[in-house]
Amino acid sequence: MSGFRFALERVLSWRETKLSLEEADLERLRLEKDAVERAIADLARRNERENAALGLRQSLTGDDVRGLAASREWIALEEKRLRAKIADCMQAMEKRAAAVVEARRDVRLVQKLKERRRASWRKEVNRQADELAGESAINGWRRENSRSAESENQL
Repeated sequence: MSGFRFALERVLSWRETKLSLEEADLERLRLEKDAVERAIADLARRNERENAALGLRQSLTGDDVRGLAASREWIALEEKRLRAKIADCMQAMEKRAAAVVEARRDVRLVQKLKERRRASWRKEVNRQADELAGESAINGWRRENSRSAESENQL
């Protein structure tokens, strides 16, 4: 009997590739979310620096106050935009995580089928080997008996 060959090997390979792609996409989304979180932290630091710089000044002009107000407004809008982007990333990550779980399940399903077929193949190989060994033993026994019978006939 020839070696084990799984007919669905290409299907398994495709599903493993799909799983890798889903995992990579999930990781990309996680990195994107992390980058947005760092951008929000940078905005907070910028706001703190601007407030500290204004606190060190002896006097403030109207332009300083307008500039500070415009900067705070921009920071608030930017933070709102970034938080919305984080929410979008989280939603996409949830979908992608579900896709990863499904892809893992699909891979495991085909792997289990492969193992069942391999076990069945091994069982068949062992059955054939046992059958061959039995036939060989019977043929050996028959040869011995025929030799014994011939030697008794010659006497």
